[in-house]
Amino acid sequence: MCSADTFTEKEAAQKRPWTHIAKVTVIGNAEVGKTSLVVRYVEGYFNPKYLMTIGSNFFVKDIEIGDRVLRFQLWDTAGQERFGPIRKVFYRGSKGALLVYDRANPVSFERLSFWIEEIRKVCGDIPLILVGNKADLPVKVAPEKGEQFAKEHNIPFMESSAKTGLNVGHAFERLGQLVLSKLGTSTS
Repeated sequence: MCSADTFTEKEAAQKRPWTHIAKVTVIGNAEVGKTSLVVRYVEGYFNPKYLMTIGSNFFVKDIEIGDRVLRFQLWDTAGQERFGPIRKVFYRGSKGALLVYDRANPVSFERLSFWIEEIRKVCGDIPLILVGNKADLPVKVAPEKGEQFAKEHNIPFMESSAKTGLNVGHAFERLGQLVLSKLGTSTS
């Protein structure tokens, strides 16, 4: 796995030719920290003042997983209801998804089944990772609830903080492993 903590490592990982490419989507309610997670992962920083995503944002990151380099095409989607019809267009071709809720916002947790159903209608049974974001804030959704939900849906679960960086890279790298295992030897 590529932790790419230094500029030299990041630069080297970006220069190696990728062996596999996968579109992955980051989904969940508005304001759960989807953009913050992606920017922390791709750019390595946290900005507390993002504007709400309209439609989708797009990022690219190459990561090493074993002897392979996976080129992630990361689609950060808008979580507001009004973007539902166009959001489904952005899902097409996704090979995996990060399903995000805000640990400090129970409503975002209650909507997880909606998000799973929405993406699976378009993409089928793609790998998912459940992420309880904002671990730096007081908890209103107990970790046990996230673990139980993940177990019921047979998906991995972890808590993260885009602000502190806790488990951000780990979440995306775990998703990369699942995507690669599903892709097998194909390169797309």
